[in-house]
Amino acid sequence: MTEWTDDRIPLWVPPVEGESLDSWLAAYARRLRTGVPQFLSFIGLHRARPNHMVRYLTDRERQVLSERTGLASEELTPMTLEPWDGVAVNIDRPTRRLSRPPNWRHTGNTSRFCPGCLDESAGRWQISWRLPWSFTCTRHGMLLLDCCPECGQPPVVHGRQHLRNAPAGVCLYGTGTAGAAPCKFFLPHAATPVLSADSLVLNTQQDVTSKFVQIGDSLDDSLLRGRELAVLGRSALRGINDRLSTAPSVVHEVLAELGGDLPELANRESGVNAHGVAVGTTIARIAVHQGRDDGDAVFAWLMEAQRSRRKNTYPTSWLVDWVPAGPRVMSRALTAVSNELTWTARLRFGTTTSGPAWPTLADEDVQRRAARLPAMLWPSWTIRMLPRLPEPLFRLSGLRRACATLLLMPGTFWNYPRAAELLGNPRTSDNRNALDAALEKHRPDELAAFIVELARAIDANPVPIDYHRRRTIFSEATVSFDLDAFHEYCRRRGLRSGPTQIKRLRWHLLKILLGADPGSSSRTPTWNTNLSHQITTELKGFLFQQAVKNLQAHQIEEPVIWQPPATWLEKKGAWTGEDPEKIDHAALAEMLIAGHPLTEVAKHLNISEDHVLLHLEMADIGGTAPDPPPRPSVPGRNIPRQDVLSPRQLQRFYQEQRLSVVDIAQLAACSSRTVRRALVEAKIPSSAPGVPPLLPGMVTREWLEGEYAMKGRGCLDIAHELGLHQDTVSRFLRIWDIPRRSNGLGSNPFAHLGVALSPEMRRLSNRRSCLPWLRNLLQIPGHPGLSAAAPAMSVPEVTLRRQLRIIESVVGFSVIERTNPLSPTPTGVRFLTEARDLLDRFDNPATLVATGSSRTSDHSR
Repeated sequence: MTEWTDDRIPLWVPPVEGESLDSWLAAYARRLRTGVPQFLSFIGLHRARPNHMVRYLTDRERQVLSERTGLASEELTPMTLEPWDGVAVNIDRPTRRLSRPPNWRHTGNTSRFCPGCLDESAGRWQISWRLPWSFTCTRHGMLLLDCCPECGQPPVVHGRQHLRNAPAGVCLYGTGTAGAAPCKFFLPHAATPVLSADSLVLNTQQDVTSKFVQIGDSLDDSLLRGRELAVLGRSALRGINDRLSTAPSVVHEVLAELGGDLPELANRESGVNAHGVAVGTTIARIAVHQGRDDGDAVFAWLMEAQRSRRKNTYPTSWLVDWVPAGPRVMSRALTAVSNELTWTARLRFGTTTSGPAWPTLADEDVQRRAARLPAMLWPSWTIRMLPRLPEPLFRLSGLRRACATLLLMPGTFWNYPRAAELLGNPRTSDNRNALDAALEKHRPDELAAFIVELARAIDANPVPIDYHRRRTIFSEATVSFDLDAFHEYCRRRGLRSGPTQIKRLRWHLLKILLGADPGSSSRTPTWNTNLSHQITTELKGFLFQQAVKNLQAHQIEEPVIWQPPATWLEKKGAWTGEDPEKIDHAALAEMLIAGHPLTEVAKHLNISEDHVLLHLEMADIGGTAPDPPPRPSVPGRNIPRQDVLSPRQLQRFYQEQRLSVVDIAQLAACSSRTVRRALVEAKIPSSAPGVPPLLPGMVTREWLEGEYAMKGRGCLDIAHELGLHQDTVSRFLRIWDIPRRSNGLGSNPFAHLGVALSPEMRRLSNRRSCLPWLRNLLQIPGHPGLSAAAPAMSVPEVTLRRQLRIIESVVGFSVIERTNPLSPTPTGVRFLTEARDLLDRFDNPATLVATGSSRTSDHSR
């Protein structure tokens, strides 16, 4: 109470402990022999509404009440519903309206009451009676009442007319209606069930009061506990209505405490009155006590009752109604039904771990996790996961792709094909078949737990590599490999540097950058096993430096390679596979240098061949460089010719590639005379005329590689531009070891536009028929189906389906969603937008003239 001032009312009416604001205002008005509206006008709050003020006080109302009554401002707030806003009630602050509360349906617009409290306090009402969590009076051990037993209506705390003759504690219902007489039933005389001191219902109210009715600081915990009790409580009330005969005995005890009456269900929503809330909350409180016999029995009964109300008995179809109950209830429920779920569902919900959870991750969260994952599971974690199988895996990379894809599913509702597409693993059936064939009978629950825990660790820990960015930037057409540096490296060490070796090293370089095999095949090339044994540590260092240069070229500041540490997961017992740290690293390196075959290495180390290959991939182990074969000496020479002037290289350049002596001299950095002497020493006869002409001086290997490999232009297209024959360009592709494209690919028709193509469009543009395919693709959306689109486009249906299948296979994702009508997928929208822009540029004659290209030549390709 504040100090006495001239503005204060001479009479002081103190509020009782826990009283509501409107009850105190009504008591003040009775003391002054007036009505509540007149009292509020007298103190300066004209047209103020007590039912609004009891919800939330404005600053002016708070100031006027404090100045005129002397009650401190901070004492007014606990007399309103404001402290429980968002916890037990929901108040719209601008309008001060009460909307549906977070849990039970009792909004707080009306007030329950305890007859004993009204009798003791001379008709003063408690603010807690407006809360849905108040259902009994712990002081008198009584069930609260919702309505007047005489008129059957919720009691009115304050009247709107002059109530000079109305005694406190009577039912005032009807005073707000013109011409209607108030009920005037004396509410302290209302009959209500009296509970014993050890009553389950009374103990529940005491527990709930400490969490919801009393003002506390643990808001989040209160909200969570409230959702648990409310959801399970409503389920309990419906279970009593449907399956009371199968209920545990403690449920019948709760009903007996409240007189044996069954709670009512109102408009499919239970818990409107105090009786329903008391029954539901008490049973829910018993159910949440896990580990107690009665708690486990009640929880199991609630689950069976919930299941019986759904036609589909698969657990997730009816457990979805319990999602608002929060993670603790859902974790317990999912654990109980784990044996009924499919293996994929156990993975999704994490029921094989100690913390099952209902999926809550959004698409953005899944994409963030995908950016932290390579397309194949890291080798060290594959070693830990993969058990020792009787036979080596034929598709080890497919198994690793499947595991990486499955890492996107825990905590999400994404299906396997969608997750595989996000990682660029479109061959979903091959990958899953490889996983199922290898691990179907080898502890699948342990594998599911392993994947779930690793996925959660990936979300919780920082990952220094953005794999999504690397998959977008680096491909076979865009990765940079310094051929000059490699030729110099090989020349100094007497190593081969042929096209096949370069192609394989480029593949290995791309694998280092992507953290996975390039492409989407479920099988690693067979030659990679041999390469793993023969590649030297020094050559690995060369590839590592090439990877660093590729990252620097794109301003990417990341480690080249990285794997999650073993400390990310708490090892519980032994791994399902092998522990990488226990593999004898030194013995493995020694056996590789000695040239032992893979089978012997695996047997000696007592691990599988798959584990050896995975350890080779993750560890810095390499064999020694093979000694170059002895070259036959010629009379007068003690040192054989090497590199370009070696007999085999001379034969390749001079006879097979038909280079001139001058060209070979330039490659070997020597004179033409030296080349002729080397030809004589190697007994290579002089060739006939027909040596290919030199390329124009402005044409370098980098230019040719950029036009052919990067832009996708064909040999004929480049030859027309240079004024040469197509075979001449082909020969120089061989001379400079520029990898050739496979058969069936044509020249990129968009190369002359000077527009950067996406990786997907770049792959499709090298197809000979890409122009008509793209034009047909743009006309598909909007048709009811492909059967209707084909005749409208004057294309046979089988042709249209084949074109769409090839396009989606080349780009690596679904472009058209098979809906009615047909529509592009989210990724397909971007692809179609790019295609439409390219075709517009291609069909614009001004663009063709400006770039100096010929439309005729493009159409001929």
